[in-house]
Amino acid sequence: WIYVVPWGLYNILNHVKENYNNPPIFITENGLVDVADSNTFSDRFIKDDARVQFYESYLTRLQQAIANGVDVRGYYAWSLLDNWEWDSGFSQRFGLYYVDYTTLKRYPKHSALWFNQFLSNTKCSGKYLCFSFDGLNLVFYST
Repeated sequence: WIYVVPWGLYNILNHVKENYNNPPIFITENGLVDVADSNTFSDRFIKDDARVQFYESYLTRLQQAIANGVDVRGYYAWSLLDNWEWDSGFSQRFGLYYVDYTTLKRYPKHSALWFNQFLSNTKCSGKYLCFSFDGLNLVFYST
């Protein structure tokens, strides 16, 4: 039920900029779901390369929108931990960390390691947060 459409993020951000006087934007939930047999631990959940590709593609389009003048001030991955979803309970996993719901032990997925590397590339200071990965540079204004 979730489609990966990074160009859609770019288009909607530019639409809001052009039609609503470029307001400050905070993207509060953006992520990718794992659904198949999600209550059984598997290396498949730890090796979530599709989620890494998801974030790379969306952040690339986000950077393009920012370069086009869109006032994006925040981006939040959905979500840090696998959790209970209102419409599907524990059957779907969105987290950067796998949670064993029996023991509550947490395991970093590849996407968590990727985000750690991404965030460690901070280069700016003051009111701006700057990140760079694979030639992609993102700049966020911090209030």
